[in-house]
Amino acid sequence: MPALPSAAEAAKILPQDPPTILNAYTTLVLAAENAAVEAHNNMRLVQSRVVGYLMLYPPSSESLRTVTMEVDSCNGLGHSDPLQAIYNLGAMYLSHLIILFKGARGRTPAPSDHSSRPSFDRLREDCLNNPQPSPRDHSSAKASALVRDNFRCMITGKVDWGAVRRGLTDRQPREVPAFTRCCHIFPESLGNISRGSTGSKEHETATVWTTLHRFGYKDICEELGAATTATNLHRLENILTLDPFVHQLFDMLHLWFEAVEGQPNVYNVALAPDSTHEELFLPKTVRFASHRPGLPLPNPRYLQIHAACCRIAHMSGAAEFLDSVYQEMEELRVLAEDGASADVLTVAIHRRLADPG
Repeated sequence: MPALPSAAEAAKILPQDPPTILNAYTTLVLAAENAAVEAHNNMRLVQSRVVGYLMLYPPSSESLRTVTMEVDSCNGLGHSDPLQAIYNLGAMYLSHLIILFKGARGRTPAPSDHSSRPSFDRLREDCLNNPQPSPRDHSSAKASALVRDNFRCMITGKVDWGAVRRGLTDRQPREVPAFTRCCHIFPESLGNISRGSTGSKEHETATVWTTLHRFGYKDICEELGAATTATNLHRLENILTLDPFVHQLFDMLHLWFEAVEGQPNVYNVALAPDSTHEELFLPKTVRFASHRPGLPLPNPRYLQIHAACCRIAHMSGAAEFLDSVYQEMEELRVLAEDGASADVLTVAIHRRLADPG
């Protein structure tokens, strides 16, 4: 995993005013990284680098101010070990930002072609004549997004086979079909807050919303309905129609969208460093277009936050680290008595937030 830029290199990236930004990065974050290297502690190494890259490539100017303030506070009177405080801060961002966008998502119901003819007709009428700009559940979000996206994956252009079978759209000669998926940018699990509840999932979900609020995204928290129910998370601004393979890449932080400056709704399709567009048969650039007036496209700011987390995950080594831990979670049946499974246990605990169950 790549090391953080040196103090001299960071000085070319970080704002010069106030000077405390570079000082916090140099004296605390780089020191934490060096200590983790010397201790051969991969978890701490990732945690320190997540903090460092959040400072170097923040999703917003407000997030830079927030992270800098929190790094500065690690050297305060309340922390007997400033470096451990940096690791704790990195663990919080890892579990409530990076893991939030990675891994388990709301499960898409399995497609079915065995509905009765009257239900086909109702679906056709609902989808074509009454698509919802603000759906209230997963199924209606998928149906409205399909209408908006012309019943096709927004990236590959593959036509939805279920829509073809139901007569909702035509399949062109030699056109490749797929059972498309309804993909949430901010996962459905962020609706895990029930009024008056104080369970662990509610606490972790509230921490995510609080972090986004402190990063300058109060409007997004309000739009997506934090602290109420999951219904606002189904709004079309938070939905993409994707081929299952592309959906998996997006959920695993291996694919994200970077806005092309000066071209509304045009995005570069960014991939993990070990992948190429040619080998995955994916375009390098896409233009999102709504095929039905009144149905909004994915919100560029939602995609911007997802993209920032993807970039930081790969630059910090968090993506590779989490992939290896997730693999070990699948294979591990019993925790090691010598504590060697501590990383797996820590990630497993925080991964609960992404579990819709």
